[in-house]
Amino acid sequence: MRNPESFGFPFGCVSVVVAASVAGLLGSARHHGLSLAALALVVLVTGAVTTVAAALGTALIAWSVHSGFTVGALGALEFTPETGVAAAVFFGATLAGAAYRGRWVQRATTIATTVVKDPPTFKVSTFRTPSI
Repeated sequence: MRNPESFGFPFGCVSVVVAASVAGLLGSARHHGLSLAALALVVLVTGAVTTVAAALGTALIAWSVHSGFTVGALGALEFTPETGVAAAVFFGATLAGAAYRGRWVQRATTIATTVVKDPPTFKVSTFRTPSI
């Protein structure tokens, strides 16, 4: 049986490429904050819907794309204060997404155990039979 969460890292990588491409078309070469916001949103969503490991990998790919293609040129990674801020933003987005996912999983588990513990009951007498 396949792990249902095994799509996380590929999902994040494809989403990073799409978000960076759209941000590039919208002018992120001049306004680096646009790329940073788009990629941080991708990392946040990835952290919320997949595992922490997939979100961390996505954050690393997002930082590499931001550092190499938005701040740098032709994929050459830049280690500047701006890319340091980007790394911190992506790490924070990973933690925020994981925290959101943790609460979501906790709520889903609580609901599932409540339903299993106290299953809904139906009384047969509450249903009416049609009269002919």
